Amino acid sequence: MSYRIESIELYVRETKPGRMAFSLGKKGGTGDVQKGLLNPLGHVRLILKDSEGNETYGCSADRLSVRWLDKRPGRSQDLKRRELVDLIHAAKDILLAQAEFETPFELWRKTYGEILRAGRATNQEDLTTAFAASLMERAVIDGVARLSRRPVFEMVKENRLGIVPGDIYRELQGTDLSGLLPNQPRSQFFIRHTIGASDPLTAEDLPEDRRMHDGLPETLAEYVREDGVRYFKIKVTGDPEADLKRLSRIWEVIVRAEEPVITLDANEAFTDLETFARFLDRFENELTGMFQHVAYIEQPLNRKLTLDRHTSPIIRRLSERKPLLIDEADGKLGAFYQAHAIGYAGTSHKNCKGVYKSLLNLALVDHYQQQGQSAFLSGEDLQNLPVVPLHQDFVTLGMLNLSHCERNGHHYNFGLSMLSEPEKQQISRLHRDLYVEKNGEWFLKIRDGRVNCASLQCPGFGVAFEPDWSSMTGMKSWVRQRHPVE
Repeated sequence: MSYRIESIELYVRETKPGRMAFSLGKKGGTGDVQKGLLNPLGHVRLILKDSEGNETYGCSADRLSVRWLDKRPGRSQDLKRRELVDLIHAAKDILLAQAEFETPFELWRKTYGEILRAGRATNQEDLTTAFAASLMERAVIDGVARLSRRPVFEMVKENRLGIVPGDIYRELQGTDLSGLLPNQPRSQFFIRHTIGASDPLTAEDLPEDRRMHDGLPETLAEYVREDGVRYFKIKVTGDPEADLKRLSRIWEVIVRAEEPVITLDANEAFTDLETFARFLDRFENELTGMFQHVAYIEQPLNRKLTLDRHTSPIIRRLSERKPLLIDEADGKLGAFYQAHAIGYAGTSHKNCKGVYKSLLNLALVDHYQQQGQSAFLSGEDLQNLPVVPLHQDFVTLGMLNLSHCERNGHHYNFGLSMLSEPEKQQISRLHRDLYVEKNGEWFLKIRDGRVNCASLQCPGFGVAFEPDWSSMTGMKSWVRQRHPVE
């Protein structure tokens, strides 16, 4: 069987203004608080035909999250969004130039390096380029699986995507990727609730005149009580004094949860190893009980320092106390391979960094573990929003067999309010395991801290119905309207 890409169209869907303020972290604590954020979701619609004349669509989508992708100073959000859109269009053109292919993995191998070079030629971060490449990658996977009338899990399990790990890493020669997947895709996940640097912890932090009064939890204590969350991801800012003070307050709230599990995320906040090491010392000594519940620490250092091999002795020593995981530093293929050699134990899965990358990293994790080394994957991505981004990421998590994931974009955005009415009708018909209706709107259904999403195991990549393209805006038109040239 062979395939041909007939066309690729790019769209944007905007969300409603964010319901809650959010701070990514960084020194200064709440200094980068963002209120009423709009979270534009970039979408790809690809038309695919096979050699037997069958035709269908493939889709993908993700939040155009330039604040996370590119943190270089002196670059406005308008500029970064324009450049990201340009790069997505460049990736589209690269795929159309290689329109005919035998397997999705073959097409990815032919185009990934070219997209990376296009990003570097325009001074883009590798993470930004990986984002653009992953949008194309997922749309192709969706289309091929849809033509095969099979869920993506079965496509990977039966090696119908043509993935050959040994073609990328010599250590993985002969690796059977299907043998690393579970017998059945995981379809139940604990939600790891992110606690931003400005999030209200208790009712004392949120006076009545500042409340949304929209029927949803608004404080950390309310999420613990009403949704039963017991997995938590805490943002730290790189200021040990302020972080430890806030961690102490957070512990007073989450200690009431059943067997709480904690991860810390610095989002590159620590600019030197010494400050991070002192923070870890104080954390263990001053908040010993909380420290014992920490599973791992994510991206403590900025992305450039992370992959500096000269940091290896200290990184190895610190990672023995708490496993360290890379995220923003995982921009290019092979970053986890390089980071693991330095002493980092894990890397994050995010569809926006690449599905093939995560599946290859799953094989690397198994390889390292077989050698007796510490290695793991985690499920991250705060603002993974419905429908297409959220569904496709849950499907990948099910292949990777991860039991919990960072997933509370619903906290900062009001349910499915960004969808059209026809799409909401499809949600009510096809995905009642994953969503629940409250007061006329649909929301992620969280019970005892978990979600169920077996309904996503449908033909294609987790998207059971075609998005309402007519409710979106063409990507070029959107960026001209929202992010004009200064």
